[in-house]
This record gives sequence, C-alpha cells and structure tokens, in this order.
Amino acid sequence: MKQKKNIIFHPHALRKMRERDLSTQKVREILKGPQSIVQGKWGRKIAQKIYGEYLIRVVFEEQENHILVVTAYPAKPEKYLEE
Repeated sequence: MKQKKNIIFHPHALRKMRERDLSTQKVREILKGPQSIVQGKWGRKIAQKIYGEYLIRVVFEEQENHILVVTAYPAKPEKYLEE
C-alpha cells in the first residue's frame, strides 16, 4: 500500500491474532508490502503474503484517515491463490 495511513487494530483482530500467534509487526509488514490485495466481503480488502507454508491473510477496511485491521489469519496457499 502506498499511502502512509495509520494502522488501527480492531479489538477482535488483536484477540484473534493472539490466538493465531500473529504479531502486529508481521501484520503491518504484510499491509506495507503484500504479494497481492483481493476484494473481500462488505467492501473490505484482503492483503496476503506467503510465509513459509502458510498464506497470511489480513482483512482490512481502508478509511479516509486510517486502515482498520478487522482480522488476520494463516491459510493454506492453494485455497486462495490461483495458479
């Protein structure tokens, strides 16, 4: 993402990230340099990047002054990436 917007984490996102052992630093890194960004539900976007055997997906809403992280989770790359 090119914009220098503040990244804000929804409390739900922080709770889920703790459960999934994903750091805010890693999520910020993915938002700043994703391999791809795809459309999500309800106008949200999903930044994604492969780390090891997992695809980390960060669901976010882009607001005028900030980016709101809704959740983040690891997934199997073959489930979401097109060959």
